[in-house]
Amino acid sequence: MGSVERTVPQMSSRRTHTLSRITNETKVQISISLDGGPLLPFETSEHFTEPISAAQQKAHPDVEFPLPKSHHATQITASQQISISTGIGFLDHMLHAVSKHSGWSLAVRAKGDLVIDDHHTAEDVFLGLGTAFNAALGKRVGIVRFGRGDAPLDEALSWAVIDLSNRPYSVIDFGFTREKIGDLSTEMLTHGLESFAQAASVTLHVKTVYGHNNHHRAESAFKALAVAIRQACERRAEGSVGSGDVTSTKGVLGSNVNN
Repeated sequence: MGSVERTVPQMSSRRTHTLSRITNETKVQISISLDGGPLLPFETSEHFTEPISAAQQKAHPDVEFPLPKSHHATQITASQQISISTGIGFLDHMLHAVSKHSGWSLAVRAKGDLVIDDHHTAEDVFLGLGTAFNAALGKRVGIVRFGRGDAPLDEALSWAVIDLSNRPYSVIDFGFTREKIGDLSTEMLTHGLESFAQAASVTLHVKTVYGHNNHHRAESAFKALAVAIRQACERRAEGSVGSGDVTSTKGVLGSNVNN
């Protein structure tokens, strides 16, 4: 089984996409807007049948997808809709951080084979997120393209650099000293960002410089990534240098040329 997805029309030039990634091991649905604002509803799926409750309709009438019962990674504001429910609490926390600070609206829900371990669920969530990001970004025209973010969290400091190159590559170094944070294997954060870069077709470098608390190391890295993404995805103002152009000396962003 593979991914089932659809490209959605842009609303007010916002870059949006919805995606269903259905495999034997996991069922993942994602709705994303790179520019914040209301999200499009999830696709209809036999694997997710929860209706929007009357209480939710009253409290959040502009939210067109059912919010999870646990609200630890749900944040609905006037400019962003964020709701993450993967079944892995620390993964939810990291995706909440990256969506909040990148300026995304993002809804993710997943049903995975956590009875085995966290690998398939985390991997497929990151693959789905990268695929949805790539589709929402669309033609890589008139964007800044490169972004760098630096973020501290108490004693921890991380940086991230991203190139919306359409050439997937990643170098990820968290420097973890623990096997797990909460119920998430630390190796799956490294592999997760590698999977995201592959599916998003971006070049990504992430480095935690120092920090003795592994939670802080991870969170500072995801916040740095968010800052880098927000910068790289920024659209050049109409009439400014590079507006409407492909940001490459080759005139194309693709995997078969050096850009």
